[in-house]
Amino acid sequence: MKVSDFLRIVVLVTVMSVLYINLQVKIYSFAYRGKVKQQDIQQLAEINGRVRNDIIRLRSSDHIGRELLDKNGQYQFVSSKNIVEVASDSTSSLARMMETGAQKTEGFFSKMALAFAAR
Repeated sequence: MKVSDFLRIVVLVTVMSVLYINLQVKIYSFAYRGKVKQQDIQQLAEINGRVRNDIIRLRSSDHIGRELLDKNGQYQFVSSKNIVEVASDSTSSLARMMETGAQKTEGFFSKMALAFAAR
């Protein structure tokens, strides 16, 4: 075996070793990048879940608020037209008002109103 053949084999083995090491380094580099991206995706998924929950909650609040503030709705804000003054000098007049209101409605709450009026 000549020295030139021996050097060719040594150079070939060295080049193949360097290429193999380079390939292994790239594999580890891609694995590390993949792990970092996986953690980023998990964080984004958690944030997405929180944001989705907030949106659902806000939609619900928005829907309820719009329904309550609808001009044709049954709910209204308190104004001077909606305030009822009750005389506080006589409790018997209050009891009579509650009895007459309870007799008109004749429901579960009317019986409760009669119970409170009787006290």
